[in-house]
Amino acid sequence: MSLTIDEPALRAIGWNAHCAAALAAMPDAIGRPARVIEQHRAHLVVHDGAEGLKAKTLTALFDRLEANTDGLAVGDWVLINEDGGSLYIHEALPRRSLLLRSRADNGVQRIAANVDNAILVMALDNDYSPNRLERYLLMVRGADVTPIIVLTKPDRATDLDAQRAEIAALAGPGTPIFALDARTPAVVASLAPWLAEGQTLVLLGSSGVGKSTLVNSLLGSEAQRTGHTRAYDDRGRHTTTTRTLRTLPQGACLIDTPGVRELKLGGEEDVTADAFEDIAELARHCRFRDCRHGAEPGCAVVAGLPPERLDNYRKLRSELAATAQKRLEAPTVVVTRRSKKR
Repeated sequence: MSLTIDEPALRAIGWNAHCAAALAAMPDAIGRPARVIEQHRAHLVVHDGAEGLKAKTLTALFDRLEANTDGLAVGDWVLINEDGGSLYIHEALPRRSLLLRSRADNGVQRIAANVDNAILVMALDNDYSPNRLERYLLMVRGADVTPIIVLTKPDRATDLDAQRAEIAALAGPGTPIFALDARTPAVVASLAPWLAEGQTLVLLGSSGVGKSTLVNSLLGSEAQRTGHTRAYDDRGRHTTTTRTLRTLPQGACLIDTPGVRELKLGGEEDVTADAFEDIAELARHCRFRDCRHGAEPGCAVVAGLPPERLDNYRKLRSELAATAQKRLEAPTVVVTRRSKKR
């Protein structure tokens, strides 16, 4: 079987120069490219540029990925072919990026693959939590994904200007930040620079912050069911239950994800490099090059940071070290269901 590529059709689901280069590096590739757009317990849904199709993963590919504690995720590019009336995934293309988080059982959950930008959604009501947002920033920057922060429900803010300034200081210079009502046309206008063909975005945030409403605004239709938040704590019900890749009218692809309130980091992020830009800058002025920013004399980080931010930095650093150690001590449990060829 030869390799079949319909690049104009594939561009509608995010095919770009990186994908073409990844495929060119596989001289023996056969079948046709497709993208994973949904992940279910017993099967995956892939899109070949023309339609969505149910597919199973060949055992050989599953075993190879599992041996590397890996597996397929929504957003992955794969090669598919038909055999005996069924569609099978027999190869995966190298990724540009992968977002993942740890689970309570020390396993890994792959959130999305081949993402360019992450829209981090946080509501300006009782959901407001700079510390949680800092975790999201750490995760996406650690995966070489560009964050875009959207602060929803501005009418519920206690002090909009102060909260926005707090988030700007936390995110660092150059990070786009928007405070907007997810139901308005301002959503498309504000995010327009990241909605071009060939781009893939992922939506991340807690339940009830307005992610589904944001999806509907970007699509220009009521594609996603939305729900009300609970009055006493503003926590939302899960209206999104699976990760799904959708194409937007503007040309980009969008991966919607279920709400995550407690984000457990994967253990491979670099606290200083990936999220705490202010700490990285201060650390240049520490007396010792290998300063751990604890009790060392002449530590510019301890002297220059507010106590609450320093405490959060130390907590995240300790959590990442503990997670990495657990990974070394126990085999990784991967959230993937095995589908054998029958």
